Order: sequence, then C-alpha cells, then structure tokens
Amino acid sequence: MSNIQDITTTTTPPSQSTKHSVLLFWASWHEPSSEGGHVDTIFRALADNESSGNVQFYRVEAEVVTDLSVKYNVTIVPTFILLDTTGTVIDRIEGADDVSRITQAVTALSQRNNNNTTAPAATSSSSPTITNETKEESTLEKQLKTLINSSEVMLFMKGTPTSPKCGF
Repeated sequence: MSNIQDITTTTTPPSQSTKHSVLLFWASWHEPSSEGGHVDTIFRALADNESSGNVQFYRVEAEVVTDLSVKYNVTIVPTFILLDTTGTVIDRIEGADDVSRITQAVTALSQRNNNNTTAPAATSSSSPTITNETKEESTLEKQLKTLINSSEVMLFMKGTPTSPKCGF
C-alpha cells in the first residue's frame, strides 16, 4: 500500500506530525515527473519501499499549488523537499539526475527518530575544519551543478528576460 497523498489545494502538509514528509513538486507538462514518468516511478518506489512507517510522501503540482511552491522556493521541477516532524526543511534536491542521492536522503530521513536526530556519526580529530565560507562555496557549487544538469540547454544572463543586460 502506497503512502502517497496528492496535495491539490493550498493546504499544507502537517507542519507538526508524528511523521517526516517528502514533497515532490512536479508539473503536468514535465513528462518525467507527471504520472507514469520516470521521476514519478522513482517517487512511488521510494514510498513503497519506505518500511519504517515514519515518512509520509506528498505529490504537489507546482503550478497549481503555488502557495507551497513559493513557500519552499520551488523554481524547477522536479524538486524534492524533505521535512522533519516539525516541518523544518532537512534536505532539498532539485532535479532527478542523481537517483542515489534522492534515495539516500529519503533513507536518512526515515532513520531519524521523532526528536529529529540521527545516531551521532563517528568523528575523527584529524579531519579538517570546514568553515562557513567553504560550506557556502560547496552549496553554491552544488546549486550551479544542479541547474546546469537540469536541462540540455541552460542560459545564464544578466538582467531579466524583459530587460536583458547582456551587452549585445
């Protein structure tokens, strides 16, 4: 039995629940994320294989439920938003090129207990210290890679579509 719910109105998933949540933002014009597409198939497989019972899966049509799209700053489909039981965003994955990352993120979410903690990871005193600047660079790098890989053609331009500042 699948534990996927479609969100079709501006109502939000439970902000405080006994279950964690995975939201898939999709669009009807985007074949891979629409019903029967490969992203939808992956999402349904993740929901069916989630055995801990503490993760609820939601499908959100991004252009229909715009309040949620704005709330979670969804700009591309598919976008996966992973929430803890308090409604706090734990992870965000844009695109579906990296199925293993999506699977690992859902697995990690399902292993979180209801206090929203995971078992502490082993640490090594010889590991380098990661500064905020390094984290920001890594995050920016990931965002750029995700954007570049989300489509066969990607255009980065100055200005806006109605007022480009490209200098040509």
